[in-house]
Amino acid sequence: MAFKFVHTADIHLDSPLKSLALRDAGLADLVSNASRTTLSRIVDLCITEDVQALIIAGDLYDGSQTSMKTARFLAREMERLAEAGIPAYLIRGNHDALSKITTELTLPDSVTVFPATCETIETTWNGHAIALQGISFRDSHAPDSLLPQFGPPLPGAFNIGLMHTSLGGAPNHDPYAPCTLADLQQTGFDYWALGHIHQRAAYPGSSTIVMPGIPQGRDIGEAGSKSVTLVTVDDTGDVHLDERYLAVTQFEHVS
Repeated sequence: MAFKFVHTADIHLDSPLKSLALRDAGLADLVSNASRTTLSRIVDLCITEDVQALIIAGDLYDGSQTSMKTARFLAREMERLAEAGIPAYLIRGNHDALSKITTELTLPDSVTVFPATCETIETTWNGHAIALQGISFRDSHAPDSLLPQFGPPLPGAFNIGLMHTSLGGAPNHDPYAPCTLADLQQTGFDYWALGHIHQRAAYPGSSTIVMPGIPQGRDIGEAGSKSVTLVTVDDTGDVHLDERYLAVTQFEHVS
């Protein structure tokens, strides 16, 4: 039987939106709350699609965010997944590495937060052997590649790597844990679940590499439709990607 998972990143729960608030406090409030609603919609999607896991590849919340209200909200959403029997796998990126919530938040046992050294989780989804390798940022700066810390793929399993990275660089994004697409393709992993760059991109090949982008834009610099990625792997091992649009609001340039 095939298996499915949802891959997202860069949710930035309750991002402060200071510059937007200076111009329009009402709009800032709307967009701030939209990040929470979008996470709830992501959890709804996981439950409706009966997926085997939710993967969040970093920057779930912002480093400056210290509100335990956010922590309680996040814990409730993870509890909803746990009640549906859906595990979640998280890594910390540059924004949430130093968050106070990181050290104070208590999540259900069904949630795995990968540490700052690469760790491998072996599990089974619908009878298929799965190996997930992930690594979190130790602090808000990661100038060197994290790829050398990953081990080889597990033979006989579908191998998924979780990494927060700027890849070869992108406009408006500082370099973090840089690596190349060629480097990722050569690892032998079946799927790379990336995060950090807010524009979605998918790269087919011997490894399927996906940067899902931000699921909810926060200002005009993040204009256009935003999505999460529903991944289906069939019995032959072929990977199918389906964009799902769950954002509450959308910014557009209008003439």
